[in-house]
This record gives sequence, C-alpha cells and structure tokens, in this order.
Amino acid sequence: REQAKKMNVESLRSNQNASAESAEIRIAKAALTVCFLFVASWTPYGVMALIGAFGD
Repeated sequence: REQAKKMNVESLRSNQNASAESAEIRIAKAALTVCFLFVASWTPYGVMALIGAFGD
C-alpha cells in the first residue's frame, strides 16, 4: 500500500488487470486473423472445386 501511495495509484494490481485484458485482446485478434486467412486461402480452391463438380 505504501508503494501504491508513492506511485499515486489506488492499487498495484489494477495495472496487472489491464495488461491481462490487453493480452486477451491481442490473442483474440490473432485468432480472428488466423481464421480469416484460413478462409481466404481456401476460398479459391472451394470455388474451383464447386465449378468442377457442378459446372457445365
């Protein structure tokens, strides 16, 4: 508590919570990016496979 008072903050843990939330947001963004790139990469193959199967 004394250290927190010297730093003019309420708690030393509040900074840890902020960094944990920031890490979760970065992980979520990375996961969404990977999913988007997976779909974007396989879309041309899927389109060509459907054209090959059902196209005249």
